[in-house]
Amino acid sequence: MRFIRRALLSLCLGILALPLAYGAAALALGLLPAPHREALPEQPRIPVYLISNGWHVWLALPLDQQAGQPGGQTWREWLGQDATAAPPGEIQASYVAFGWGDRDFYLATRRPADLRPDLAIAALLGRGPAAMHVMHIPQPDADSRHSRIHRLDVDTLQYHALAAYIREGFETGPDGTPRRIAEAGFARNDAFYEAVGRYSPIRTCNEWIGAGLRAASLPAGRWNPFPFGLMRGG
Repeated sequence: MRFIRRALLSLCLGILALPLAYGAAALALGLLPAPHREALPEQPRIPVYLISNGWHVWLALPLDQQAGQPGGQTWREWLGQDATAAPPGEIQASYVAFGWGDRDFYLATRRPADLRPDLAIAALLGRGPAAMHVMHIPQPDADSRHSRIHRLDVDTLQYHALAAYIREGFETGPDGTPRRIAEAGFARNDAFYEAVGRYSPIRTCNEWIGAGLRAASLPAGRWNPFPFGLMRGG
């Protein structure tokens, strides 16, 4: 009996230790900067933005810059959406923001208040496919609706590496165009697309952004399951 009690106690302590260890690793590796470089002085600067709602980060790129291929289609052309028209009194969209995550969780959870335990558990177990959230927005630092933004002025090499990483996150059809999820979106300026990969505790929505920044030699933590490793400058 004593052995059983000790085994149960050890199991409970182990279960409690897991989130503590996860949080400690996230804090340490999020604050530990990955290798990166400054923008090359001889190249023009392109402003890109990180936007956070406090628990999730989007990466915003200029709508009329190339979509991952120098000299190729712009994001506006590749996504196949007319984002030029703005309702009266609203600023015209000039940026496109990308976020990646578990498909079912993403489509059902617009705000933290919408969180459902069953969707969260399924996402953590990596049971379902991923989705890409795409928002057509004004330049973030000219839009008062964004309270948490961080601007990065990148050179053309960094930009194209970042854009290529984002583009590779989309699942595409036989013609190479992204596969939009029908009737999925939270507002008139956003949409969801099928995406590559699966969400997990290691590869979270925010770590997907972090991996893209590291691929482009831009500042990020070595592992970023939470926003703070990405938004320290914002």
